[in-house]
Amino acid sequence: MGLAGGANGAKAVFKERFASSFGDFATLAKARECTGVARVQTLVVVDGNVLVMQIPKSITSFNGYVQVISTMIHGAVLAGEHVVVVFDEPENLTSAKKEEQNKRDARRTPQTPVCSDDVASPCPKDDDYTQEDLDASTTNVYLMVKNHRKTRPRFYDALFVAVLAHMKRMFDGQSCAWSLTFDGVDARGMDRPVSAPRALGLLSSDIDAWAPLLTREQPIGEGDLKLTDVCQRVYNARATHPDSRVAQVRLNIISTIDTDSFMIELIAQSRREKRSETSQNETTLLCLRESSRKRKESAEATPAHYTCFDIENFYANVMTYMFGTKDLKPEVEARKPLVALLLSASIAMCGCDFVQVAGLRADLVLPCVREIARNRPDLLVLMAGVETGSEEATRKAADALNAVLEEFVSSITGKPRMQKATVNASACTDLQVLRSLWTTAYWSTHEFKNTYDWGFNHAALD
Repeated sequence: MGLAGGANGAKAVFKERFASSFGDFATLAKARECTGVARVQTLVVVDGNVLVMQIPKSITSFNGYVQVISTMIHGAVLAGEHVVVVFDEPENLTSAKKEEQNKRDARRTPQTPVCSDDVASPCPKDDDYTQEDLDASTTNVYLMVKNHRKTRPRFYDALFVAVLAHMKRMFDGQSCAWSLTFDGVDARGMDRPVSAPRALGLLSSDIDAWAPLLTREQPIGEGDLKLTDVCQRVYNARATHPDSRVAQVRLNIISTIDTDSFMIELIAQSRREKRSETSQNETTLLCLRESSRKRKESAEATPAHYTCFDIENFYANVMTYMFGTKDLKPEVEARKPLVALLLSASIAMCGCDFVQVAGLRADLVLPCVREIARNRPDLLVLMAGVETGSEEATRKAADALNAVLEEFVSSITGKPRMQKATVNASACTDLQVLRSLWTTAYWSTHEFKNTYDWGFNHAALD
């Protein structure tokens, strides 16, 4: 899930190259304190799918899930007065994402034992189950969530209805101001009839305040994109709801593990810089949850923590690297959003959920993008089409991406141990370039529905 990892992956390269943008913190509250922004001015947006998938396999009961998730969310509430937990909406996911999920499911090794007809299964495998089934001592909820995608929607609805009730009891009688909203669940929970479709929407401790902000005319299927969308909508509330408590927000904390957010937030920051009142821009921290790890060579363990980076600082550092200076002429300053798009498309080709060009590495692609940014403004300007929402204009950006590929192959040709990478990168197809452009447009909030025309569902790329 997310961008290609490893020592040469985007996350490692960004941490090494733009080190001043990063910091490690034990909790989200510690990260917020480092910014000097008050809790009342802080919005925390959490990837709900990540929350559920991070539950250890030792937790097998529904009540256990409620307790652990509530503890995680309590940490978010301590960081910010307003917490929004976002979810994928399977009913509204792009077909490109569904294709990727199907491949991932096919690769996954089944863990649920196969039982004979006279032996009860350790967990439900479809949507037809009750609260009694979840609460049964024989039900292994972990297997249910990990292995059976069809069970998850009802489970998520039931789980977060229970979590909200638990959180209300936890804060009952306390003076601490807080709001908790779940974006992308059916508030009926287990009360939804089995045969009835889900009614996706909001579940909130303060529905009157959050419904006007988060009700969308066009649904967003993927939680990664909702993370940024929620921040933008809260920012807009300064003008539309100036007297509301959310209008006080000056810090966004985005909590996830999905490294796609690097590129989504980089593109989002380029849009923030176009605002007329940039001095009023909020600070955004992208906080990636890191699991506890034990070193092979010793008994020492690195405790769980958050690797956080300041998006504004990250964006500035990327642009300084690309152009060699912070002091840019107006005509060069205008290229910065185009560079963000070209870098995102190039990093996508190095490996993400939607495309991968064998041989490409983030550490070696970065200077290739820099070369185009500095010396080929005629190609860079083509990237403007990606943010127009026009398929034709987006396709024209292929020339800029192909120039990055040519620069990459030229830079590694003849180098030791790079022969295979040279061959693989040289074999990049037009369909893979199209996939990269589709992905970048998608990260920019423009989704093209006819994914077949963009290189998806092709046997040659399976």
